[in-house]
Order: sequence, then structure tokens, then C-alpha cells
Amino acid sequence: MMSSACIASILFCITCLLCELNSSLAFSSRASSSIITSWSSSVAHIIEHIVSPPPLQVTPLNELTNTRIPGPDGVDILAYTATNNNGDGKNTIILLHEFFGLNPSIVEKAELLAKDLGCTVIAPDTFRGTVTDFVPKAIWLALTTPQERVNDDLDAVCRFLGCNTDSAKKLAVVGFCYGGGKAIRYTTQRKHDAATVVFYGSPVTDVNELQRLNAPVCGIFGNQDAQFSSSLLDNFQSSLNDAGVDNDIRVYSGVGHAFWKDVSQIERRDQPQTDAYNQCTTFLREFFSSSTMRVDDTIKEAAATSSTTIKSRFLDSLDRPYDLNQGSKERTGLLNDLIQNGDSIQQPGSLESFMPVAPGRWRVIYAPHMTTMSGLAGGEFSVQYDLNDDGTIVSHAKCNFPFYKGFLSVSGSFGSVNNEVCRVDFDEAWIKASNHENDEPYPNIQSVPDSILKSLIRNLGKAAFIEPFAVFPISFLDSETIVFDFELLGTRICARKE
Repeated sequence: MMSSACIASILFCITCLLCELNSSLAFSSRASSSIITSWSSSVAHIIEHIVSPPPLQVTPLNELTNTRIPGPDGVDILAYTATNNNGDGKNTIILLHEFFGLNPSIVEKAELLAKDLGCTVIAPDTFRGTVTDFVPKAIWLALTTPQERVNDDLDAVCRFLGCNTDSAKKLAVVGFCYGGGKAIRYTTQRKHDAATVVFYGSPVTDVNELQRLNAPVCGIFGNQDAQFSSSLLDNFQSSLNDAGVDNDIRVYSGVGHAFWKDVSQIERRDQPQTDAYNQCTTFLREFFSSSTMRVDDTIKEAAATSSTTIKSRFLDSLDRPYDLNQGSKERTGLLNDLIQNGDSIQQPGSLESFMPVAPGRWRVIYAPHMTTMSGLAGGEFSVQYDLNDDGTIVSHAKCNFPFYKGFLSVSGSFGSVNNEVCRVDFDEAWIKASNHENDEPYPNIQSVPDSILKSLIRNLGKAAFIEPFAVFPISFLDSETIVFDFELLGTRICARKE
């Protein structure tokens, strides 16, 4: 029989392995953002929904919806439409559901917004026919629903609404949780003139992406939401300011993720739900009644410091130049400055750009989510990638925790898709327990002694190698430094070449 410590070690191995997989699958161009899902399936989010499940009622979509929209690829999009006959028909809201799918709570919110704002609210089914109240399935739906497909479906909704042909129509995209992340990515990638309201969804912090927006952004979060650190939300607001985008970002005290669960909270005037709802409706009224808001081009064009100085500032802020450093607001700000104003290689996802730089050993030097996780577990770990000329990659995470000391490793290959997006495909995973400081990991799966644990970790690893984890957009690349977006957790990872 396995001891509790052994079981805990295996569970932790699985968690760390998934974390390493997410951080290791790193090499893609900025253009790959639309290929991967943008909303987090983090451990914190899973725990929050399991501990405090929403009062969700699952209703078959054919009973819940009242609108059928011709979609791309011949697929009809089901939606619920709420209207207000007292409105002028010029203002429209697209309302995006959370990761459980379109449900009665979203329908009630659509009706409330339509009544209070005198506009049309349409809530489409972005999962194309699936709803659930089972958290693991909801996570899977979120992970396997690509932003590009959601964008195509929302374009079809806009055509249906006449937003593309009537310049007098004003559009806002509002989303909750998963839907909040999809909302701001849709407006930054496709619908730049639409206002955005993000209810506790994954932010976009890339100033270059936010600069595309020609309309304001509203953000509503809770200070006890384990998914989004205060530094990330500060970065979200500062990035919007740097991009010249009008915004209203607020963090409410005493509440966590998904704190506005249903309309009854507004009817009872619960707090801070009512304040958050009023923030949203006030923001939308001002947008609908204003002239079209444009980004301040003078802010867009501002760039003052040389790229060499910017990079030196970030590297000088680190305590350990070739090891994992603690996350901080200052370091995150300096890293964002490097991304925005540094001298990056163009089209880093192409083999022509990436292959001359790739071969060698890279060490992760900054990854706030990694240090947060290791701190909660009472230890630390470091991650390195070994990239070879033949397109193979081996990644090792060295763990030092009270219940597990040793290495977690994965291997596979990397390449390019359409010479634009680099991707990594892992096919093997293994571990090596060790208490020796100077010990080395097993270099490959063949060198691991046969055992039940080897087979277990190998099979768990293979199960974790899924398509959504295959590509991540690069934000910055030069001969010795790479920064890539880990959009599933709304953060970034920086690695440095030895």
C-alpha cells in the first residue's frame, strides 16, 4: 500500500508536470494568439468552482434559445435575444457566457441589461450545442474552444445584427469568466470599435494588441479571486493607459471569482454585486450616448528609451540571472516595457528567424505563477529547456519540496506551422527522485529504469499532451532572451539562454 506521502508526491508530480508542460510549450509567433484558448483552467479556478459551485441550472439549448443565426461552415449558432421596445434599435450588446455554456443565469442577465439600457442583448452559444454543470467538462470545453472559432461565430452574430452595414449602430461585447477573456480578445483581434466589459475574465496586457482598440474597456474583478493577482490587474490597467484606451478597471473587496451569480443579487441590492452592475451599466450608457471613442495616437506613438537600456533594466532587477526569480510588480512592469519597446527579432515563429537562435540550453528566469505555486507548496523549483539542431527538445524541472525532491522531465520536437507559428509536440514524460543537490536528471526516457511509476508518469504525460497546449505566442525574442505568453493563466514566462 502506498503511504500518504507517496500519494501526495505523485499528485504533486502530476500538477508540476502540467505546469511544466504549459510553460515548456513555448515557441510561437504573436500571430498564434488566435490558435490557442485564452482563458485560464488554473488550479485556483478549479478549486474555487469545486469549493463554491454556482447555483447553475442546465437547460437544453433548444428550450433556452429563441434565435438561430447562420454561422460559418454551415453551422447555425443558437442564441437568446432580449429586446426592449422602448429603445431606438441602435445599441446592441453581445453577451458571452462563462465556461459552463449558455444557461438561464445568462438569459436573465440579458433580459436585465436590455430592460435597464433600452437596447438589444444577444447571448450566443459559443460551445456550439454543449452545456454542462460538471466543472471538469467545463474546463475541457474552455480549453478546446479556440479563439479563432469564437471570433468567426461572433462575426456571424454581427452580420446578423447588421453591425457591419449600419454605421449608426454601436456595439458592446460583455463576457463573464471564460466569456470575459473571449470578449476582450474578440475586440482586440476583430471588432476594434466595440466597447468591452470583462467580468473576471483573463485580461490582455500586451500594449500592441490593446492599441488596436478604438473604444473603451470596463473591467470588474474581486480581490479574493485566486486567478488574477493584484499585479496582473494593475498591469492590465497600466497597459490600457499606455495604449491610450479609456478604461474603468475596478477590484471589489471581499469577493472572489464569479461573484455576480444571478439577477436576484441585484434585485436584493446585494453588495458589491449591485455596485459592480451599476459600474457596468453606467459605463455602457456613457459609451452608447457618446461619439465614437478613438485611441490617443500621441500616446500610441510614444517610445522613449533605447531597447538596450530597457533590457538591462529588467535583467539588473533579477536576484539570480540564470535561475527562477520571485515575481514582483516592478519586474513585471520592466518585462512589459521590454516587450513593448525592446528590439525583438521579427516573426520569431518562423523557422528562418527562430532556428538560428534556438539550439542550446534555456533557463526560465521569470515566471510569477511558478514562484507563486512553489511558495504555496513550501519549496521551489527551476526549469530548463534543451533545444537541439535536429528539432528535438528536452525540458527538466528541478523540484525541492518537503514531500518531493527530484526532477520532472518531458521530451519531444519543435517546428513551425505555415512558417509563422512554432509549436512543440511532447511525447514522453518521466521523473527522477533525488535528495542530492548536484544530481542530474535522467537525460531521456530510455535511461529511466522500468517500474510501475515510470509507466504511470509516462501515461499521465501522454494524456496531458493535448492540442491547446501546443502553441504559445512569443512576445519578445533575441539571441539570448525569450518571453512568451502563458494565456491560460494570463501571465508571461521569460527564459534566458546560457
